[in-house]
Amino acid sequence: MRKINYYWRLFATAIAFSLFGFGGVVVPLLALPILYLLPGGVSQRQIRARKLVHWTFWIYIHIMRSLGILTWEIDRLDRLQRSGILVLANHPTLLDVVFLVAFIPNADCIVKSRLKMNPAMRGFVALTGYITNDSAETMIDSAKHSLEQGNALIIFPEGTRTKPGQELSFQRGAANIIVRTGFIPTPVIINCEPATLSKQHKWYHIPKERKFNLSFRVLDDIEMDRFMALSPSLGARHLTRYLEDFFAVKININEHENT
Repeated sequence: MRKINYYWRLFATAIAFSLFGFGGVVVPLLALPILYLLPGGVSQRQIRARKLVHWTFWIYIHIMRSLGILTWEIDRLDRLQRSGILVLANHPTLLDVVFLVAFIPNADCIVKSRLKMNPAMRGFVALTGYITNDSAETMIDSAKHSLEQGNALIIFPEGTRTKPGQELSFQRGAANIIVRTGFIPTPVIINCEPATLSKQHKWYHIPKERKFNLSFRVLDDIEMDRFMALSPSLGARHLTRYLEDFFAVKININEHENT
């Protein structure tokens, strides 16, 4: 029975990844003419596109759960559904952004510029106007504008998925956005047990014994006064180190609670 369960999960995982790739191409193609026919300008189209992606990802995570690939749990979901919040999350798996967008109806994201070349994601990125990390200055201005428009902006301070067994290393972009926009961050601690879909895992490296569980723990907003009192460059540097330590401690607590 264990072998049957394993091979079913492997087959179901292949179905899920194929479905994501297919949907990433087809959904934007179908949505594009409809979005342009509806009244409103670029801003309205992007709002509608983000809601479309939100519901598409919401359906997708429920399909994965129905297939028996994974389970998930989230604590304090209501805190992610506020307007104009800056969400900081660690990044253990390939599915983190999919789940967060599924949880947040008005989600905006900062994504790698190379996603504009990814067939499964470039349509979503183009329709939604997600912020790319091409230019630090442009990124900060775009982030401020998005937050002021009431979007929930998702940022992974690591800039890439966590490498298991290594210390967290945050880029300074998230801290720069915080100190230069004045928006207070809402931290989200993500844990995956057993580990899978990390930087060192291929899609087919699924857990041997059982489906994996993703847990999302939404914490209280982090007080920023001490960093705002410094110059932006110094504040960003100190805040980056603080966030690394903060997330390392919280991730460690979360992992112990889930074992």
